[in-house]
Amino acid sequence: MARRVIYSILLLISLVVILFYFDVIWRSPSYYKTKNKVELVSPIMDMKTYMKIASEHRRPYIFTQNSKSGGKVIVVGTNHINDPSHSQFDSIRHYWKAYKPTIALVEGRLGFFFKWIHNPIKKYGESGLTTQLAKESNIDLYTWEPSREDEIEMLSKKHSAKKLAMFYSLRPYFQLPEGERNEENLQALIEERTDYKKLKNSISQWQEIDSIWRVDFPELNWRTFKSGYGYPGYLHDIWNDSNLARNKHMLNIIHEQVNMGETVFITMGASHAPRIEKALKSIIY
Repeated sequence: MARRVIYSILLLISLVVILFYFDVIWRSPSYYKTKNKVELVSPIMDMKTYMKIASEHRRPYIFTQNSKSGGKVIVVGTNHINDPSHSQFDSIRHYWKAYKPTIALVEGRLGFFFKWIHNPIKKYGESGLTTQLAKESNIDLYTWEPSREDEIEMLSKKHSAKKLAMFYSLRPYFQLPEGERNEENLQALIEERTDYKKLKNSISQWQEIDSIWRVDFPELNWRTFKSGYGYPGYLHDIWNDSNLARNKHMLNIIHEQVNMGETVFITMGASHAPRIEKALKSIIY
């Protein structure tokens, strides 16, 4: 009986390994650690400036940049939607086929994906389609996001651990449906989002966030607040700095790969693309 159980476990493990190997089950793309940090000639557009043009620029926002090294980058900024029939996904396929990239970068980290039952676009939007194309082309795939640990490290140079813990706990909370906005879920987010070296023991209970919020933002209710493209007070500053840190990390990756002669294909939310364009073109030439 014991031997039969062992054989069953080994068979299951072998099956899972095979499914991963043949990309039936997808791994989340790895983080990319850059070797060097590039100095930007032109700054990344901040969110305050971007909001003045947010409703005006084209979507998808697509541009390319070539380098003397022979490398190039194709930037595709799209809306975060999951409708496979939307024309923006045709644009991704068109530029992929036209440029034949050698490395792909996506926003965020994909969770569990089982090819036989999931549609990549319905599941993960533009990141899902880009991942599918990268796997079909057998090229390297990474998330352009810094790890949470690295992002916190960057932001901790300017913001206190308590304020960062507030931000990282409340940011996903504000995205929850109204029916899931409760103290229990906020507590779970606090425990998950403060489990980093720089944030440990800074905030441990939802009551602490409630107390701080009532003092710092007395006219707003954190239980019903909707962030959209903005947060109150210092949380907005952290949000903006988080965006800038993510974009700077992204540019470091592109710069490094393009200088090695690679053709980089990168997809992102529509707001990122126009914000990085001048900064990117100032470092790729």
